[in-house]
This record gives sequence, C-alpha cells and structure tokens, in this order.
Amino acid sequence: MLSVAWFGANATAVPNYFRVCPESFPIAAAVQSCLVVRLLNPRRAISTAVKFRRLLKLLAVVPAAGWPLLLPAQLLPPPDLLLTEPRPALLILGPLDVHVRASSAFFYDDNINVHGEGPVLDGIQTGGTRRPLGDDFITTIGPGIILNKAATLEDSRTAFSLDYSPTFVFFAKNDEENSIDHTVRAEGGYALTKLTLGVVQEYVSTAGSVIDVGDRVSQVNYRTTANARYELTGKTFLQTDGAYRITDYEALTDSTEWTVSATVNYQLSPKVTLGLGGSVGQLFVTEESQFQYVAGTNTNTVVRTGTQTQTHFGPTFRASYRTTEKTDVSISVGGDWRRYPGGQSSFDPVFSITATYRPFETTAFSFEAHRQEQNSAVLNGQNFISTGFSLAMRQKLWDRLTGHFTFSFNNSEYKSTQRNVRATRSDDYFLLRYGLDAIIRQSWTVGIFHQYREDTSSDESFSFENNQAGIQVSWLY
Repeated sequence: MLSVAWFGANATAVPNYFRVCPESFPIAAAVQSCLVVRLLNPRRAISTAVKFRRLLKLLAVVPAAGWPLLLPAQLLPPPDLLLTEPRPALLILGPLDVHVRASSAFFYDDNINVHGEGPVLDGIQTGGTRRPLGDDFITTIGPGIILNKAATLEDSRTAFSLDYSPTFVFFAKNDEENSIDHTVRAEGGYALTKLTLGVVQEYVSTAGSVIDVGDRVSQVNYRTTANARYELTGKTFLQTDGAYRITDYEALTDSTEWTVSATVNYQLSPKVTLGLGGSVGQLFVTEESQFQYVAGTNTNTVVRTGTQTQTHFGPTFRASYRTTEKTDVSISVGGDWRRYPGGQSSFDPVFSITATYRPFETTAFSFEAHRQEQNSAVLNGQNFISTGFSLAMRQKLWDRLTGHFTFSFNNSEYKSTQRNVRATRSDDYFLLRYGLDAIIRQSWTVGIFHQYREDTSSDESFSFENNQAGIQVSWLY
C-alpha cells in the first residue's frame, strides 16, 4: 500500500520537531496526513496551527470517490476561515493554551443528495437509491475549541493538542436531513535525542453526500496513526508509520484497515531527501446481502453478513525537495500487490504527489496528485482505483482581501474482488471552486464562494451536476 512522507522540516533539526506521518489520503488529506508539530512558546503556539490549516485550505476541495475517511465530507464550505494573525490564548490551564472559534455559513445547493438519473447497473447493491431531494438553502453553525500545549524543548520534550468542532447543519426545506456532525482530533508527541514519537487519534461523525454512494449517508470514522523516527547519522534516518481505521456506515458496507510502512531515508543535500522502503496491510470489508424466499403465503427476507479480507503489500520510493519557504515537493511512488478472497490477486502502480509553491508573499499555489485502491461502500464485491489531481491558487488582492481558486479531477475505475461479480462502473469527477475572503476586523472574517461539481458515470444512476453558492462568517480567538 502507498505511503507518503512530508519532509517539510530540515532533516537535521529533528529534536525541534515531532513528525506525524500516517498513511496518506488523496487530495487535501494527503497534506493533512503528515503534520510537522513544533514545540513553541505560548505566544507562537497558535501560529503553527494557523499556518498549517492555511496550507490545508489551499487543497480544501471536495473529495471525489476517494479514501473512506474523505467520504464523510459534507460538500459544504470550509468549516472556518482562519485568520492570518495568531491570537493570544483565551485561557491558560496549566501547560495548555485554550483557543475558541466559531463559524456560520448560509448557501444554496441545487442538488443536495447528488441525485442522478437512470437505472442501477451491475453489482450487488447494499443500499437503495432514495428519491431526489432537489435544491435547498442550508445553514451551518460550527463552534470549536482548541487545547494546545505550548512549550519549547528546553522546557519540555512533549507535545499535545486537542481540537473539537461540532457542526450544526440545518436545511430550509428538507428538515429531515438536519444533522449534528462531530470532528475530534487529538495529537501527542515525545522527543528524545535520536528518537521522535508521535500519535494522532481522530473521530469524525458526519451526514453528507458521498460520490461513491451517490446519495447523502451517515457514517462514523475512527482513525489512529502512530509514527517513530530514529536518527542513524546526521543524514540518515529510519521512519516507521502505522495506521488503523474503522469506517462505519449506517446502512452500507463497513470496513476496517490497518497498514504499517517502514523506510530508510537519506538527506542527499539540504534541499533533497530520498527514501526507500515498503508497506503491508489488510483491509476487512463487512458486506451484507439480502435474499428473499417464499414459504407458503409468507415472503421472508434474509440478511447475510460476511467479512472479506484483502491483503496488500508493496515497495515505496520517496523523494522530497524543499527550498526555504518558496517550494516544497514530496513524491511517493510504489506498487500495490493485493490478494482478494477466493484466490484472486492484482498489481497496480500507486503514487502520491504534494507540492506547494509561493513565488511571492501574497501568492501561493498547491498541487496534489494520487493513485490508490479502496473498497466501494455501495457495491458489494468491488473496489475502485482512484486517480486524480487538484490544483489550487490563493492570491492576496488587497490588504484585507484574498481570492482563491481550486480545480480538481478524479477518475474512479471499479474492479471486481469476487469471481461472481462483474464490475463495469467508471466515474469522472470534476470540481471548480472560487471565492473571496475578507478580514473585517482582527477577529472576524467573511467569505463568499461558488462551487460547481459534475460526475459522469458509466452507471447513469451515479451521474450528477451540482452548484453551491453562499457566504460564510468566521471568528477566532
């Protein structure tokens, strides 16, 4: 399975950083999956989080039929527009700084459950397609709290942060779709002279549109990642990453997966780092099948549940290039040998590319590309290979006004994992998003946006077009 390394910090400055680099996700999560946490003093603690989230926002696009953790995305505006200036802590609890935030969005969506037309084709369906819900006006309210341990390594070798954000989603016409989403992320780290350890725990509960499913669904995701980095010499280090996730749908195919990767890395120059290693993991897919039989005048429905195990492993080559604050590129290329139930097997190339470029202080570009395999949540006995890219630009227009633009494309090619299943579905997904963000006061930000999405599927029931346009207000302390 594919692994991604983010060598954002100078490799020789290991004691000053905790690197948390779990298995990667496509699109925006490819950046989020590898966080460099620096222990700062209290005045600068929030600065790292602000800069990191600002980088994530450059790649904040609606995921296509991507990795399961991305599937719960609401396809709504970003949860908050973080300010460019760090804020002092609202409250200090011992070693922890407390920050709070709030955001509210109001926008129009002309196809809230991404409904398509036409019959459902091949594959054993685990969920039925609901009626089209049409358009609606949506309001979101999202408070949040951040607890961050801010200390220099002279004072402490540990790092800790906790971020919790519920999101209240209200529909004007389809109030049965109202929901309360939850996002929790806890991070911890410990640094020794040569050994650096990190762990991240995430919990995401959402109700939203999923491209693979072709409808709005509820799901819960748990994800635990841990990593260890050991310095062999001044230029050589070992990196081990482990990840465990659970994706639990309300009425669709659930899945569990663990992955472990290990690489040997060498800093070829102050700007270039190379790595070589491999990864291994298992994917457990819990599938339900319904059968009906007639006994006299009664018709009975039987639901059978079974777990299909897929084992995957392969080599990984990593490379990174960084020039001060202007250019940062990470590349991971490898192979994925996968064995399915019933003795079937396959090999596919996999890769991940993330890049940021800042030619001027007021201009920033980001690019992401990926290819990887995952199971379908709606078609039993099928996986799909997700191949795509995303390009984003952010430009400061005036002192308090910033424009942003994002374009992404993703192809999902479905494949059979069981001998009795024929996979014919293929999807091409496009997204275009643009807007303006303005800082009204030191703690207030307002933004407007328009987003167009289109999915063209060989199975017409999954094809759709969708527009969203709205306004969002954000506050941070």
